[in-house]
Amino acid sequence: MAASRRSWSLSLMPPVIIQKIFYKTPADALVRAKPTCKEWYALLTDETFINQHFNRSKEHFLRIFDTVKIMDPVTRTSSVSPVPNELLQHPFKIDTLVYTHMVHCDGLMLVESYMWKCRDDGSRFSNLALWNPVLRNLRWIEPSRSITSSDYHGIGYDKNNRNDGYKILRFASRPWEIERYEGDEPEVEIYECKTSSWRTLDVELDMDVNIMPLCVAVMGNMYWTAYRYGEEEGDEEEIIRGFDFTDETFKDICLCPTSYVNSHLSCFNGDSLSLLQQDQTSRNIEVWVSSKLGGGDGDVSFSKYFSLSGPDLPALRVQANAARPVYCFVKAKSVIVWCVEVEGKGTDKPFTCCTLYEIGEDGVKSKRETERNYVRDYSRAFRCGYVYVPSMIPLPWVRD
Repeated sequence: MAASRRSWSLSLMPPVIIQKIFYKTPADALVRAKPTCKEWYALLTDETFINQHFNRSKEHFLRIFDTVKIMDPVTRTSSVSPVPNELLQHPFKIDTLVYTHMVHCDGLMLVESYMWKCRDDGSRFSNLALWNPVLRNLRWIEPSRSITSSDYHGIGYDKNNRNDGYKILRFASRPWEIERYEGDEPEVEIYECKTSSWRTLDVELDMDVNIMPLCVAVMGNMYWTAYRYGEEEGDEEEIIRGFDFTDETFKDICLCPTSYVNSHLSCFNGDSLSLLQQDQTSRNIEVWVSSKLGGGDGDVSFSKYFSLSGPDLPALRVQANAARPVYCFVKAKSVIVWCVEVEGKGTDKPFTCCTLYEIGEDGVKSKRETERNYVRDYSRAFRCGYVYVPSMIPLPWVRD
């Protein structure tokens, strides 16, 4: 009854005031408010309003374990919903571990979900989908061929023709293994959401570049950390490798500032890149941010945002096969990091522990355990967490 009175009172306000209030309202609450009246429904499904609301939204953390958890890193509040049935269903009836990798773009998640068990030809039992966790819409994308263990995917758009919609990239991350495929398989493909079709790009992959799975979508383009190998053994440099969805080409963006095993790529301020790095031995932390993306080639470089040393710093990634931390920036010269680790391995009650740290140039400002799960199959703890901006942007094929 009280909620009904509030909705009725709000509906009597001038539309411009309602719009300003809605800009500050979380996306999931606005989705629930759609059926209130025709006027609200029209506003909340308007493309201009949806885009402007997204541009005002803040970064959250998204994690899939037994549920889908979306957490505000500032307030520490979380929304929890069931894992979509579509992600739990698989066309292959195999009782084995499902792993999910995702890339975020405009509140949409590009999901690659696959089984560890592989076919005889080296391909995985795999599916590719687009998913909006707030709208709870998911649609599978039919691949042009079986996805292999060396395939990477990305999502973006042509900045000069946004009406063309989203594009999905597929390429072989290790092109020197391409001879494993039978026949003349395409190395680089684009899926057009507008036409629901794949096409092959006339792009030659560099044989001397090894692209890592660390990736982020920023301003419609994809970015990865990569290694470019020289002619001499041991001669290599760590770089940021990009794919421009406007001219549909790969590009070397810039050199990485340093080379650490624990190096984590993310977005900064919506238009730049960031690297969170930690030395395995000393646990010293360095945070780097790039200059703004979108300029001319060779104009991007990293500068140190802040660094931190001390004996009491946490290990943000305790071992090589552990889940990578996710992080975002909410205050100057500080970063909020969400880590996953496994405790009690080898005991009767192993558990996963998710810890939220606020780390600044003055040290660890706060620490909070956000989740503890006692599971027999603790390997499931390594399902990834992601930086995610909640949005009401619909899937390209789904409109109200």
